[in-house]
Amino acid sequence: MKNDTIMTGIGCSKAKDAYKAGKEAATAALKGLGGKKPTISFVFYAGPYDPKQLNKAFLEVYGKTEFVGGSTDAVIYKTDIIPYGVVACSIHSEYLHVGVASADNVSRDPYGIAKKTVLEAVGKISVDKYLDSYLQFARMKKAQLASLTRIPSFFTFLFTRGYQQSRMGNEDIIIQGTADAIGHYIPIFGGSLGNDMDKVFRQEPYDIFTFHSGRIHTDGLAVVFAYSGLAYSNSIAHGGETMGKLGYISKVTGGGFVVQQVCDKPIKEWYAETLGIPLKKFEKDILFYTQKYPLGFPDGYGNIVMRAGGVPFKDDLSYIAPFKENTPVWVMNIERDKLIVKAPQQIKDDIDKHLGREIVPFVSFVVSCSSRRRVLDPRSSKKELQTIAKMSKLPLFGFCSFGEIGARPAETCHYNHLCTNIFNLYTELLTDL
Repeated sequence: MKNDTIMTGIGCSKAKDAYKAGKEAATAALKGLGGKKPTISFVFYAGPYDPKQLNKAFLEVYGKTEFVGGSTDAVIYKTDIIPYGVVACSIHSEYLHVGVASADNVSRDPYGIAKKTVLEAVGKISVDKYLDSYLQFARMKKAQLASLTRIPSFFTFLFTRGYQQSRMGNEDIIIQGTADAIGHYIPIFGGSLGNDMDKVFRQEPYDIFTFHSGRIHTDGLAVVFAYSGLAYSNSIAHGGETMGKLGYISKVTGGGFVVQQVCDKPIKEWYAETLGIPLKKFEKDILFYTQKYPLGFPDGYGNIVMRAGGVPFKDDLSYIAPFKENTPVWVMNIERDKLIVKAPQQIKDDIDKHLGREIVPFVSFVVSCSSRRRVLDPRSSKKELQTIAKMSKLPLFGFCSFGEIGARPAETCHYNHLCTNIFNLYTELLTDL
């Protein structure tokens, strides 16, 4: 779809052949640019595709232009969550400049590699010294100075490798390295790539693949650093509520990935008491209860960050991101669908307040938790996407993640779970705000 400031194409394919699916989705996305060269393209897939054949198709369509993405639990297109398919989005704008970088073997040094990779992405940005200088001048002249500090001209997309049984994703550490490199108030948006999450529960082995312009990583990190004259926004929400008394993490092991005690009680015992059920009933169906009622902790801004996991590990529970001792925690109630489907409206309210007025996004990029789509009943899950779709001019695109990387407007980034995470681009320029 074309506009004077931005052109975007979105494609999806449910073909079972990897090469055909990749070719169809990417070609449809590129067609939407009307012959213009993409500034950046995003490619995500779900299902047992051959990543080499997908990559071959993407390279044929996109040539030497930059694309990033990888394997996921499911892809999002329009108002559908698709567990076997490919989605692609290509964006062209004279007002958007990106630098893209990636790395493999990230688990070797997640903090150092994240810091190095994002700085490499920053160094690749090519800025138009005339147009972009004028836009900055015009923004200074037209807008209040607070507008420049509230909405920076920079943002970052971050795609990490999600949890695997043999290694953690280390997303918290990667976010820290990224923020230390570019500043903690540059918006960071993205999520953990993954695979079919049911394999996690069945304890089956699986691979996670990251794509970057022809490269395929198996322990990867992809970063897109953007300098934008386009207006943009992002926010995140889960819609859950606290239940029971506030507790605290009193004993952890394994670097914080395994919680042994809460309030000096064995975690299973504390969990069952908080839920008001017998311990034997809790232990009989642990994954059901820890997904429906995950742990949450305050982020310092009045929000609650939830942690997916709660997987049995000996007598304790393991999580896909670490806890620290003395962290306050609640058991969160996300069972009631009428609560969590309020998340899109919460996100919209956040964004409207941050922008200072209501603007309809041109395109919306959605990253929604893989556990969320299993907790929500199919009708509520569909309703949530339908609500988000009404807020955007173009069809939605995105993926279901093993964890969401994001924050509410003007807040520092966290690693989240069981959330819906949205990034919007507008036809309006930052000078219009």
